[in-house]
Amino acid sequence: MENASKALVMAGGILIALLVVGALMLMINQVSYYQKSETTSEKAQQQADFNKEYVQFTYDDVKGYELISLVNKVIDYNKKDAVGNSVDYTKKITVIINMKEFKKKYGVSNVASLFKQDTYTISNDNTIFSSDLNNFRTMENTYTLSAMNKLSANYDTLKQAKDENQNKYETKMKEIVGKVVKNSSGNTISLSEIEQYREYSEFKSSTFQPGNVEYYNNGQVKQLSFEFKN
Repeated sequence: MENASKALVMAGGILIALLVVGALMLMINQVSYYQKSETTSEKAQQQADFNKEYVQFTYDDVKGYELISLVNKVIDYNKKDAVGNSVDYTKKITVIINMKEFKKKYGVSNVASLFKQDTYTISNDNTIFSSDLNNFRTMENTYTLSAMNKLSANYDTLKQAKDENQNKYETKMKEIVGKVVKNSSGNTISLSEIEQYREYSEFKSSTFQPGNVEYYNNGQVKQLSFEFKN
């Protein structure tokens, strides 16, 4: 009888030990689950914040100057190669801009146009679109933004003067901006440069309609598209 009692006590002790171990295992699993859930939720939020930096440009129509900001932002991102905690920098972003209707409305015809293609696919600063925009930003720095805007706004007047002779062209330019605008080499800014800059100015103030946003399998933004809106 005594042995039976001892056996029951031992069995009870083993059962209690098993229950305690089971409870501990359950608690550990729950803690691990909550930690994993918290990490997953944090990563999802980080990715959502990352996407928003780019997708916010597609919430409504945007101006050309906003597209320039987006393009520069995408180019800067695409230069990165690291794989972060929640962002895979090896997955590059592409911006597509449909310029066909813009070219019909504002494109330069008698000189080399700034926007030479109907559609631009932009992912780095080696694209024609990006290099041309850099050239015109350089032009703004060389001739000053104020001078370029005034010359662009008075293009027709300057063209008429240029058709007569160079002296009248420079005289009219001086009336408009207070001086004859020259580059670092001492040459007067050409009528072609002014005409191209006018096209660039029209782009910055034009409206573009966003298209569908494409995503990678991991949920990161892959492609943004825009089309000139008449």
